[in-house]
Amino acid sequence: MEQKEPQKESVIKEAFLKWLGLFVVIVASLAIVFLVTNANAILGTIGKYVGILRPVVYGMVIAYILNPLMKMFQELFLKLFERKGKKASEKIQGVVRGLAITCSILAGILIVFVLCWMIFPQLVETITVLVNSLPEQANYYYNKLNDSIRNNAYLADHLQEVALGATEYLDKKVETELLPWLQSELLPSVNMIAVEFANGVMSVINVLYNLFIGIIVAIYILASKNTFLAQAKKAVYGLFQKKHADVLIHYVKITNSMFSGFISGKIVDSTIVGILCFIAMKIFHMPYAMLISVIVGVTNIIPVFGPYIGLIPSAFLILLVSPIQALYFIILIAVLQQLDGNIIGPAILGESTGLSAFWVLFAILLFGGMWGIVGMIIGVPLFAVIYRIVADFINWKLKGRSLSTCTDDYRNLKWIEMDGENHAYYIPYTDSELNAKKEERREKRKSLQEKYLNFDKCHSRTKEKSRNK
Repeated sequence: MEQKEPQKESVIKEAFLKWLGLFVVIVASLAIVFLVTNANAILGTIGKYVGILRPVVYGMVIAYILNPLMKMFQELFLKLFERKGKKASEKIQGVVRGLAITCSILAGILIVFVLCWMIFPQLVETITVLVNSLPEQANYYYNKLNDSIRNNAYLADHLQEVALGATEYLDKKVETELLPWLQSELLPSVNMIAVEFANGVMSVINVLYNLFIGIIVAIYILASKNTFLAQAKKAVYGLFQKKHADVLIHYVKITNSMFSGFISGKIVDSTIVGILCFIAMKIFHMPYAMLISVIVGVTNIIPVFGPYIGLIPSAFLILLVSPIQALYFIILIAVLQQLDGNIIGPAILGESTGLSAFWVLFAILLFGGMWGIVGMIIGVPLFAVIYRIVADFINWKLKGRSLSTCTDDYRNLKWIEMDGENHAYYIPYTDSELNAKKEERREKRKSLQEKYLNFDKCHSRTKEKSRNK
């Protein structure tokens, strides 16, 4: 009897675990169905709370961007306060931290103010020049086109017919579509347009308000960042086992170093590119040098596509003044991008992400499509972190199987041979085998080309026979 009771308990325990597993699977399935069917409501609720906490999000972003500046000022001030190798007291360190935060906030505001000071006067001047010069340029090109048409009788006759046909077509469109649309849709929606405009103005005011509150939040975050970091580590070690917590903190450090290194390096790199663009444009007497240099520098922060995003509107502005100078500007940007991509960028950024050109392009397309301009900027370091985690996981699995983690060992790999002591030998294809494969592919291409040629000949013969019939 005593032996049967433990057996009975084990059977009951096994049955209980089976039913418990089934219950967990059913609950998880119901939860997934609920999330999928109510996704819009859930996302709307999350968006509502994110909107409420938007100043905090702005503050966190501002604090993260200003953190390198704060560290620089803090180290500088500590060197001034520390004398003869004596460490500064906690009170002095608090004063230094406050001075560093103040200087970093003022430096950030000054940078934004200088950028606005450089952009807005140039933008107003550019718009004024365009408004004044466009009618004159349009009149010049109109007279030139008119003279060309008058001197060519054939072209004048045909253009006159085209103009008459276009005039009749436009008259019909105006009477049948434009006027009814103005009466039925546009005029009643004027109030709606006014409301939308007012909402846009309020949105801008709301963004400025959130930025102002965000600066205050950033000051508190920078002042208490060491406490927040300690609390975060405490929470991680309290929620996870030590080995898992160590891994998590390790990858958080890698993420921080990649993001801070990439973003700060990209800002310095883009500033240098903008300055070089301004100097070159002044040397070649190109118009709108300050405005275009700022546009080129700011858009250069976006990897790969940034230079082209800045090139298009800038070249269009110069084109309105001088087409030949617009061509020179395009050549200048091409030279600058080669200089940036091969010398300036690698010298400043180095191998901060460790991604190849293909994965950089892939990350920009993926995250740019998901999050727009913000995704283009943060996509490269974010994908670099994901790439690093996946690569470390694969290397960990390979080490567990006593296999090499070096990529070169797998080039032209034929098979892997293991000996009795669990040592791996990587057998590559020989040169003769590789040449035989190339020859085989070449023969396949030739046979396919011959099939296509025979098919074309047969098709052409069939066409000739049908025409003769």
